[in-house]
Amino acid sequence: MIALQTLTPFQIHISQMCDEDSISKVDELIEQLESYGITTEEQFDDAYRGCYRDEATFCEDFMTDCYSDTLESLPSWLENAIDWEMVWFTALRYDFFTLEVNSYEKYFFSSNF
Repeated sequence: MIALQTLTPFQIHISQMCDEDSISKVDELIEQLESYGITTEEQFDDAYRGCYRDEATFCEDFMTDCYSDTLESLPSWLENAIDWEMVWFTALRYDFFTLEVNSYEKYFFSSNF
């Protein structure tokens, strides 16, 4: 006989927000989140910034959201010269952290939730 596992509301919330069907990966993510002090749905919602393939993609998306007018006013040759990975390593990594549960995507969180 197979025992069905009852999911907690926190597990369900993370599974939905991170689009993750594997309960073992959700549990792994919860364990990692707890080490950063994220133990509730509210804390998760305050900190979660999305899932991206790498730091550069996150930085470009985040900075475009914050500074779209400024970035759009730059000449395209200058805008295309921005090293988004360097932006992560010199600035944003101090305000955000990443968690990985597989090799092809990273979950980004604000350290200031």
